[in-house]
Amino acid sequence: MNYFKKSLTFFIICLLNILLLNFSEFIDIEQFMFDVVKLNLTKFILDSNVEIFIGLLVTFTAFVLNSMFKPFIEIYIQHYLRFSFYFLINLLSVSTVFIALRVYGYSRGLLLLYVLSSSLVFYLDDKNYLVSKFKNFFIFDR
Repeated sequence: MNYFKKSLTFFIICLLNILLLNFSEFIDIEQFMFDVVKLNLTKFILDSNVEIFIGLLVTFTAFVLNSMFKPFIEIYIQHYLRFSFYFLINLLSVSTVFIALRVYGYSRGLLLLYVLSSSLVFYLDDKNYLVSKFKNFFIFDR
């Protein structure tokens, strides 16, 4: 059950990030592709799947940061300001990956919408809301 929950959360956040990259009008990933060609990684990262790779990397970074910082937050912050914690985690993961991969030209409005919605997904994941709604939608009790 836990693997299904984490997989569903990972898929939704990755999809949100890919949508951010696809709908940003002036996205510039040419610097990253230049580095890919320079490092001779064109067999693994193509022009057609570079947005998927970046989306997966941002999502993986968000999950790693979430698991790293979760034990260090105080009980008060974890209980009352959990959404702010997830907002910080998502903002940190997006900015880290976008700066490291030199991704420019993304829409700031879409970026804010992504960070808010991915924080909401993490928050709902903690409340087991996603799994219960998913099960109710696809699995019918007879």
